[in-house]
Amino acid sequence: MRDFRDAKAMAGRLRAALAAKGLKITVSQSLELIAKAFGVADWNTLRAAVRTKAPAPRNEFSPAQPLTGVLRPAPHFSRELESTLHRALAGAKHREHEYATLEHLLLALIDDQDASAVMKACNVDLDALKKNVGDYIDNELTGLAKPGGNDASPTDAFQRVFQRAVTHIQWSGREEITGANVLVAIFAETESPAVRVLGEQGFSRQEAVNFISRRP
Repeated sequence: MRDFRDAKAMAGRLRAALAAKGLKITVSQSLELIAKAFGVADWNTLRAAVRTKAPAPRNEFSPAQPLTGVLRPAPHFSRELESTLHRALAGAKHREHEYATLEHLLLALIDDQDASAVMKACNVDLDALKKNVGDYIDNELTGLAKPGGNDASPTDAFQRVFQRAVTHIQWSGREEITGANVLVAIFAETESPAVRVLGEQGFSRQEAVNFISRRP
């Protein structure tokens, strides 16, 4: 069973797992994500603990569980989420957008089995949501159009959402990331139009978390 001394290797696996899905993060970003998953302030704090082979200092956000054996290798995306990710990137490419944004991702999540189940349970009107998100993309993101360009690249916010979902699932000990987890992770991007549109439906992160936590 791995413990905090394997943090650097865990960061490498996390980075590789995301890269395999087309989501590239830097070495520094992966290290900081793993540090947060261990409940410490930053990588330098965790690295000091690794070097001394002593338990890392805990901050006020640290979980109650001991560090040893909590983190597992990077979890995998569900097949449904893989399809959703490809759909989001393909939707951006179809519009000849240079970047895939959170709005492209949200539009794809509306047709994701796991994410849509959460939204339906929380009384979200999926047809209205799809229209509002689609209208935003088609009317407000025209500046992203780059005819004849390459595949759309995920924005920083897009990548942060997936990083956040991966770290949360890894910390929880589960092995599979679903669209429902990604949907919850979007809410942390509080300034994004995607979160604003969800809020217009009266849908909140807490509602989503409450529903997911009640599922077997």
